[in-house]
Amino acid sequence: MSVPFPLLYLLCLGLSLGAVEALRAGWTPDEPAPPPQKVERVGIAVPPKPQGVHEDAAPGDGDAAWTEQRCRQLDGELRDVCLHQVARRRARTDLEGALGACRDLADPALSDECFADVAELHAPTDRDASLAVCPTIARPKWRDQCVFGISLALSTIDSRFAFQLCDEAGQWRDFCRHDVNGEIAQVDDALAWEHCAADEGDLLTRKTCWHGIGKYVARVDVDRAFALCARVPPGENDLYIENCYHGLGWGASEKAGRDFVPSCRRAGEKAPSCRLGVAYNLRRFDPAGALALCEAVGRADLEAQCVEFVTQGRVR
Repeated sequence: MSVPFPLLYLLCLGLSLGAVEALRAGWTPDEPAPPPQKVERVGIAVPPKPQGVHEDAAPGDGDAAWTEQRCRQLDGELRDVCLHQVARRRARTDLEGALGACRDLADPALSDECFADVAELHAPTDRDASLAVCPTIARPKWRDQCVFGISLALSTIDSRFAFQLCDEAGQWRDFCRHDVNGEIAQVDDALAWEHCAADEGDLLTRKTCWHGIGKYVARVDVDRAFALCARVPPGENDLYIENCYHGLGWGASEKAGRDFVPSCRRAGEKAPSCRLGVAYNLRRFDPAGALALCEAVGRADLEAQCVEFVTQGRVR
């Protein structure tokens, strides 16, 4: 018996999204958010943005599947996945229609995620209308993610506002400042530098700011990232400059992998921090390679942190 393509498409997408959610559940904090970890040296292991917005489905024949009428012919999780995609496709130009689709989801947790996704996608169209969505979300995790997502969406559109908005992102505040300022640094490193040089917040907040500059700029221009990190002030126990090089190693190795390690020599005496950043990135897809790199970091205290992070996922 043949299976209609749209239904087969939705089945495959549902399984894929389910796998993503299962993986995400392994690191996303439960509600309420846990207290911040104590961080003593360079390793901060700032994770990527919590995955609130999924990638758009590939254009083509599958587009026909994303209609409300078709969604209502499905049951359970597939129906919710379908309606979620309908909401996302409406979000940029039809906020109320998108929110209406989110309200029809049977799973309250997925509905909250849907609201956050829609607000983020609509933010470049109408910032204030998107921000008004966030307080209506029931679960704190997704309410905070809503603010985080809007900040990211506006990072290169209204950069100063986007960075300041991160202060309202609750449990994602430090992650928001890290990612948003990193996005800003790719297009306006002077403004990103200004944000970090303001030296606001506790030590974790301050050093994370410099980490974001190194990581995000290295993703697009390694030479510029090395030049920026070389100018970063040392900070307490050299943590500002070391975090910039840590971020640089992480960001550059997202494309180059372990092959980037020799380039860390350009960081001079801070090369161990750069290699540590590479190892932290490798842990996500090559734990054995990351552990081997830990042994070659080149500084005993960082090697110990590296091994602990790679094997146990903890940051000291």
